[in-house]
Amino acid sequence: MTTTLRQLDPTQVQLDIEVPAGDLDQARQRALKRLSERLRIPGFRPGHIPKKIIEQHVGAEHIDHEAIEAVVPDLYAKALAEHDLNPVEHPKIDLERTQEGRALKITATVAVRPQIVLGPYTGLEVKSPSTQVDEREVDESIESLRRRAAALEPVTARGIQSGDVVTLDYAGRVDGELFEGGSATGHTTEISPDRFIPGFAEQLYGAKPEERRTVTATFPEGYRPEALAGKTAVFDVLIHDVKQPVLPALDDEFAKSVSDLETLDALRNEVRRRMERMAQARARDAMENELLRMLTASHDFPLPEVLVERETDAIVGEIREQVGRSGMSWDDYLQGRKQTEAELRAAVRPDAQWRVKAGLLIEEIAKVEKIKVSGQDMEREIALLGNAGPSGQAMIEALRSSDNVNRLASTIRRNKTMAFLVEKAKVVEAPPAEAPPPTVA
Repeated sequence: MTTTLRQLDPTQVQLDIEVPAGDLDQARQRALKRLSERLRIPGFRPGHIPKKIIEQHVGAEHIDHEAIEAVVPDLYAKALAEHDLNPVEHPKIDLERTQEGRALKITATVAVRPQIVLGPYTGLEVKSPSTQVDEREVDESIESLRRRAAALEPVTARGIQSGDVVTLDYAGRVDGELFEGGSATGHTTEISPDRFIPGFAEQLYGAKPEERRTVTATFPEGYRPEALAGKTAVFDVLIHDVKQPVLPALDDEFAKSVSDLETLDALRNEVRRRMERMAQARARDAMENELLRMLTASHDFPLPEVLVERETDAIVGEIREQVGRSGMSWDDYLQGRKQTEAELRAAVRPDAQWRVKAGLLIEEIAKVEKIKVSGQDMEREIALLGNAGPSGQAMIEALRSSDNVNRLASTIRRNKTMAFLVEKAKVVEAPPAEAPPPTVA
C-alpha cells in the first residue's frame, strides 16, 4: 500500500491509502478462507468449500465486503504508525473503488493530538502549604468526637441556645413560593450558626418546645443551587423538642468508646497522625494544581475540538449531577442562572479547554519520561479499591466487565507523572498559618 498525509488543520489530518489490486485480491482470498471455515454447507467439510460454491451461497458482494472489513482497520493502523499519528477519536472513513473495481482507495479523516514542544517542566519553584498540625487542631477534633458521642437530655427550663439539638418543622418561601429543599417535617439538627445560612440559627435562640418562629434569612452569593444565591427566604418554623448534649468525660473510657484504642493519649496520637496525613494530601494537591497552572500558562498549542467538546460534556454532566442531588430540576437551575444550556456550555468552555490542555501536557511529559503503568501498579490500585468496602467492590466488577481498565491505567499514569513533577520541583515551604487569637468568653 501507499499512503499520503494531508494536514487539514493543526489537529486534523487526512490519510489517503492506496490499496493495489494485488493486495485487495489477497484480502479476498483470506476472506474466502474464513468463510470456508465458517460456513456450513451440506456435502462440504468446513475449510474445504470451493470458491464457486461460496460465491453461489453468499454472493461476490458479500465476499468483497468481508475482505474490505478485514483489511481497512489493519491498513489504517499501519498508516498511523507510518506517520507517527496519535488519533483522539475514531476516523471518518470513505472508500472508493479504482481500476474498474479491482483496487481500493481509503480516505481517513481524523482528529489527532497536536505536536507539543515541551518547555521546562522540572525544577519549577512551587510553594508547599504547611503540613504542621498544632495541638489546638487536635483538641478541636477530639471535641468533635465528644460532641458526636454526647448523650442528649431534654431541656425545659430555658429556650434554644447554640449547641442544642432540636427537632422541628420548617417551610421556606422565596417571593412567597415554596422552593425545593426548603421544607422538612420532624427534622433533627444541631442549632449552630455554621450549619445554616447566615442569621437563621440566631433567630431560633430562646424558642421553646411547641413555639413557632418566623425566620427571615438571605442565601449568600455563590450558594448552591445558584438559583437561590442572593435570595431572601422566609421560613415558618415549629419547634417540637429541645435537647442539650451532655459530653462524656475526656478520659480513657471515652477513647475506648469512640475507637479501638485503650487510652486517651493513644487516641490523641492517632488523631494527630490522621490530621497530618490529610494535611500532607492537601499540600500535595495544592502543589500539583500550582504546577499544572504554571505549565499550562507556559505552553501554547492548538487543542483538538473533539476533546474540548467531550470535556465540556463532562463538566455539564457534573453540574447536572450536583443539581439532581440538590433536588432541583435542570430547567429550574438554568432559569435561576438566566442561561440556556448553550450559554452554560459557553461559560464552562474555558475550564474544559484548561483540562484538555493540562491532560495533553501530562501525557506528553509521561511519554518523554517513559512513565509507564506496571501490573503491580494496577494490582495495588485494585487492592485499594477492594479496601473501600462495597462501593470499591462494585468498581472492581465494573473494571472487569468493561474497558474501564484502560481508564484506570490512564489515571494511574497521570498520578505517577504528577508525583514525578512534584519530586522534581523546587519546593518552598510556606510559613504556617497564624493561630487565631483566643476568644474572650
